[in-house]
Amino acid sequence: MDIFGLSASLFLPWALGVVWLRVRWLRAGDIAWPTLLGYGYLLGALGTTLVMRALDRLGVRLDFLNISLALLLLFGLGLWAGRGATWRSLRCGEDWRQLTAWSRLAFAGLLGLIALRQVGLGLEILWQPLLPWDAWSQWATKARVWYETGHLLPFVTDEVWRHTEGVFTDRAPHYPPAVPLLQTWTCLALGRWDDALMNLPWLMGAVALALAFYGQARHWGIPPLFALLFTYFLLSLPMLDAHVALAGDADLFMGAVYGLAAFAFFHWARSRDFWQGAMALLAAAGCILIKQPGIGWALTLLPALWVAYAPRSGLIGTLILGVLGFVALALFGQSGISLLGYSLKFAFVPVWAPLWDNLAILDNWHLLFYLAAAAIGLALPRLLAPAYLAMSVLVGAALAFMVAIFFFTPVSAWVENYTVVNRALLHLVPMLLFYVMVLCWEGSFLASDRQMGENPRPCAKSAEQP
Repeated sequence: MDIFGLSASLFLPWALGVVWLRVRWLRAGDIAWPTLLGYGYLLGALGTTLVMRALDRLGVRLDFLNISLALLLLFGLGLWAGRGATWRSLRCGEDWRQLTAWSRLAFAGLLGLIALRQVGLGLEILWQPLLPWDAWSQWATKARVWYETGHLLPFVTDEVWRHTEGVFTDRAPHYPPAVPLLQTWTCLALGRWDDALMNLPWLMGAVALALAFYGQARHWGIPPLFALLFTYFLLSLPMLDAHVALAGDADLFMGAVYGLAAFAFFHWARSRDFWQGAMALLAAAGCILIKQPGIGWALTLLPALWVAYAPRSGLIGTLILGVLGFVALALFGQSGISLLGYSLKFAFVPVWAPLWDNLAILDNWHLLFYLAAAAIGLALPRLLAPAYLAMSVLVGAALAFMVAIFFFTPVSAWVENYTVVNRALLHLVPMLLFYVMVLCWEGSFLASDRQMGENPRPCAKSAEQP
């Protein structure tokens, strides 16, 4: 059952996501296949966890047969809801066939490097047991209990656990169940507990992120080689690769799903494409399913949405609210509050030195933040132009959220000891790199012959295209 069950656990949620993202009312139209596959896996995987939660709520035991039957039923409904969709529209446009021989050779070389790296990361997952501290202290704890019992038995605080029968506890009982449910589903499909194979969704998540990144770059009008080059930049980042190889933490999924929300929002802000707007909303909601801070990440889209609808008043209002928020943290946050399961006492802590070390000195991110600083600095005069305004506000809101967490909350202690800073930065890195890619391409001489903000739609939707 190993091969069949493992294949079903990985590809059934993927197929479910793909068919539901092609339903007629979402108007997928000219969405290219890499984008559909990337969004399909990550949203399909989260959808699978919701199905498991629904079955448990209905009193149905969680086993492979029950879950797979529910997923197959939903897959059939998705096919019916998407009947009549033109799947031929998923091919990419003519500019691929216009590449020169050396460009095709470079493309193949980059693709080979990406594939080789993913194979290596997959072997890392297969060859080692569950390793990261948080993985076996707050995520896999839940997965093991739910796998063994077939029910989502509750996890509670130590104090409640000491006085209550039939409950369990770990380091983060208040965290959402999506990540351990992915591990539970994989083990149920395998028919046994396997703390290595259950982490293969992390490899699939990285592949899906790469597909979505590349597909959305192509949809933006960025040519194949340039788009793949930045996809390679993304997948070669040491910290991202570490979270694939040392699978079990939620941060890779947090960064991937938030990145997908941002990519789709960037497109929607430019073209008001209905499918892209729907994906931005779905992925933002998915952030909330993964980690408690996902609520904060989802909320960063609100000021950008305001600016997209009302550029002038939205920008002024966002700046005023941001300044007032930081002033409130500095003046009134000393007493402390309970927020999202955390006890927080807000006080400014200058963590400039460890933050600088992690961004600019250590090898966690290669030269990403140098590239980001250069691209943003050179593009500074046009960041508030209509074509970039909503994008820039979203990036600014995400950075402000990071600053607030790093400098004004107890998380600053984990920045000072280098334990959480890079994991938290991983949440915004895919979005930041996509933003930098757009700035680099549209500011280059290669793109100078077309108008900024124009959407050339390189992935054709014509039914006549062969």
